[in-house]
This record gives sequence, C-alpha cells and structure tokens, in this order.
Amino acid sequence: MSPAGATTRGFVAIFFWGTSIVAGRLIMGSLGLLRGPLAATLVSGVLGSILVLVRRESRRALRGLGARYWLVCGGLFVSYLVAYNLGTGLAAGGGQLLAFNVLNYLWPITTLAFSAAFSRSRVRWWIAPGIVAALAGTVLALWSQHAGLEGAAAGGGVAVYGLGLYCGIAWGLYSALGRRLVGQSAANPVPLLFLATAAVYALLLALGVGSAPAGEATAPPAGIAAFLWRALVVDLLSYAFWDAAMRRGNQVLAAAASFLTPILSSACIALVLGVSPGWRFWVAALLAVGGAAVCRLAVRDAPRPCQ
Repeated sequence: MSPAGATTRGFVAIFFWGTSIVAGRLIMGSLGLLRGPLAATLVSGVLGSILVLVRRESRRALRGLGARYWLVCGGLFVSYLVAYNLGTGLAAGGGQLLAFNVLNYLWPITTLAFSAAFSRSRVRWWIAPGIVAALAGTVLALWSQHAGLEGAAAGGGVAVYGLGLYCGIAWGLYSALGRRLVGQSAANPVPLLFLATAAVYALLLALGVGSAPAGEATAPPAGIAAFLWRALVVDLLSYAFWDAAMRRGNQVLAAAASFLTPILSSACIALVLGVSPGWRFWVAALLAVGGAAVCRLAVRDAPRPCQ
C-alpha cells in the first residue's frame, strides 16, 4: 500500500467515526451499556481475524510486531475502546455527553503533538493559534447541538469526564506510537485487538458492570441496523484504516484532518436525531477546518537520511 493510499484510508476512517456515537447510543439502548459493544467488537473481531489469519503473509507480519507493540499499543487500544463506551453510555443526558465528547476529541490534537514529537518534525510557532482555532471549532460545533456546557457539571459526572480525558490522551498516544515501535509494518492487528476488547467487556459483565440498558430505548430495527453498521463499518473497517494511516501514511496530515471528526459527529446527530445545526455549526466547521490547515502548515517533517 502506498503512503497516499494509507493516508486516504485515514480520511475514510474519520468519516466513519463521525457516525460512531449515534450508532453506539442506538446499540446501547437496545442491548445495554457493555453487551452492545461486546457483540459489535466480537463480530468485527472474529470476521476480521478470519480475513487476516487465512493469509500466510499476514500471519508472518503479525508475528513481526513484537511484544512491545502488543503490550503498549495493544493496551492503549483496548483501554481506549472500553473507556469510550463506558463514557458514552454512562453520560446522563446531553450535557454530560457533550462534555465527554469535548474531552474525547482532544485526541486529534494529542495525535498531532505526539506524531510531531516522535518523528522529530520541525514545528513552527503558528501551530499554537491553529490548535486553539481547531479546538474552539470543536467545542463550538458540539455546543451548537446542545443547550450548553453548564448542565454537564450537574449529576456527578466526574467519572465520565475522567474517561473522556483519558480517551483524548490514550488514542493520540496509540496513533503516534504505532510507527515508532514497528515502523511501516504491513500487519493488521486491529481484529485481534477487538477480540481482546471483547474479552475485557465480557470480564466486566461477569463482574456485574454495565448489565443495565444505557441511553434512550431503541426500536429493534434501528438497533439492528446500528449494530451491523458499528460492527462491520465503524469497527471492522475504520480502525484498520486508521491504523494503516498512522503506520504507513502521512501521520501529520491524517491527524490534522481528524479535527473534522467532531464536526461530522455533530452533522450525524443532526441528521439522525432531527436536530437543527444552526448557524453556529457552520461557523464552527469553518473554524475547525481552518485551524487544522494551519496546524498542518506549521509542522514540517524532519528530513530523512539518504538511503
């Protein structure tokens, strides 16, 4: 796969992730806080593992990843997914869900920062206003879909906010560390990591965590459609695409484009849940895109040594 092709897959993953929170809430409304994610990750993990393990070269590439990758990146991947689903399901209403998402969507900034640091890229001073503009666009986009952040402070949402902050840091670190540890490996470890995540969900359920439904009650047809989309597209494809972009594509460009994720998520919420975006949404979209562009221009890749 060429670097351009891997980077394009990262863009596709960002589009798919824009639908993640809506699909997740619909699934949880039908199956429960962890039963829904357990079923989705189990299906995507089993199907993806079959597709990967039947090929000899894929098995060889997986063996070449090494213990450090599985322990460090694998641990970050699994813990991120568990924290993301717990935070999404435990959020009590739109206010806390908004606050959780604002914290979760710190990961585009942390991905960009970690990628630039690990690759020893040269960073120009205007990355700071670019990050501020992109983050302001993110907050404004989410704000425009809800009454505001004030209500998020009520209802004892400290655990939800802690999960959101962890997500924002953990996914950025995972995205940047993959290439640092294994280079441009052709291995696709994501299906196996989904199986590991499903095992953690099963353990939590066995311990009595997350057995009750979460979010709004969902009609069976909508729940089934959301489950298939989440398992086969959002989970099976998008995470594999993002992993390829981070290890074999342009990390900085993909990380800058990921600032659009909360904008796409807000648009999906508006479309599926019938919420009017309003003019603030479009202002936020322009602000986020402009900030991401500034960040990309501010980071210059370090020169590569001659071969």
